[in-house]
Amino acid sequence: MEGTAVIITVFNKEKYLRDTIESVLTQHLDYSTTQPASTTQPFSSIQSPLYSQSTGVSLSIILCDDGSTDKSREICAEYAALYNTSKASVPEGVAETAGEDSAEPNERSVPSVSVYDITDGVHRGVVGNFLHCLEFALFLNVQYISQIDSDDILADPYFIARQTTFLDSHPQAQAACSNFFLIGEKDTLKDARKMFPGSILTGADGVAYYRNLKITPEVLLTKNNTLVAGGVTYRAEYIREYLDSFASKEDATQDLPLWLFLSLKGSFWGSDIQSLAYRNLAESVSRSEDIETQLKFQQESLNTRLRFIKFVGLERLEPKARLLYQKKMLRHYAKLSPKAYPKQLKQAIKSNPSLLLSSDLWRSLGVYLKNR
Repeated sequence: MEGTAVIITVFNKEKYLRDTIESVLTQHLDYSTTQPASTTQPFSSIQSPLYSQSTGVSLSIILCDDGSTDKSREICAEYAALYNTSKASVPEGVAETAGEDSAEPNERSVPSVSVYDITDGVHRGVVGNFLHCLEFALFLNVQYISQIDSDDILADPYFIARQTTFLDSHPQAQAACSNFFLIGEKDTLKDARKMFPGSILTGADGVAYYRNLKITPEVLLTKNNTLVAGGVTYRAEYIREYLDSFASKEDATQDLPLWLFLSLKGSFWGSDIQSLAYRNLAESVSRSEDIETQLKFQQESLNTRLRFIKFVGLERLEPKARLLYQKKMLRHYAKLSPKAYPKQLKQAIKSNPSLLLSSDLWRSLGVYLKNR
């Protein structure tokens, strides 16, 4: 296994897609090697990527359009053709169409870059499309897998190098995470790179620090999500097991079930470097002003948690998982449907009196009083 695959699932994002792809293509992977990271310091660290190197210097970008009605499909095909690895379809999974060697990289590319367009005309939905891309990444036999939404930008030009270098030298780490900052609808790759806070690339000693995030199944089942999918790089080691035993295209999100599964396999480590420029668009579920949309999403997320609880036999955590859902439900009612909030609050407390001790409930009450 060698190299890194970056998955970009696509649906109607022609306005942003070129910048997303370019932010991956312009990652700096060609740099010289120094000493491996130390594991003895309180915060495990790696040398600044300007002077270090991951073993996985080959880069594969996997694009898959899920039935866009804009020009996103054409953009995917254009980049794949530019890098001479276009795949019009991937029947029977991936093996029959993706085995050819890539042509010589484009002159502006980093070492060993391939762009694969595995669009096949099948509409799979957000999660199904991501699982399809994971299958292809496994066929490529990569060592690491990252993902980035097709409207976000890797503002940090050393993101992949830093993440994979850390994972190379920390075998106990299952995933490496980075922080993010928000950008607007009109911000471009050039804007995001200007906004990237390069001053925090390293500490005063020239070292970039990662800390153990202590992400456990219990944390993911009972707390708000603490990771951003586009800022995470995974080992590919357990992805096959995930696809065969737990993954489901019926899940509401592509990240939570994967995080739950991988939290059983190893630790998650995070850097405070704001590598990802995250574009929180108005049409995203997290910003939807429709109460039914929000509640449906939270119910589906609860279903994923309950399915995982059954999968690993953690029935003791089911009440806490349901409590998390009730907290989120009250928050959405307080903001989006204040007229219905008092009734929902009464029902929630009746079913779970421990809510009275939750700061989340009192915060939702404050939101309700502000919006009623």
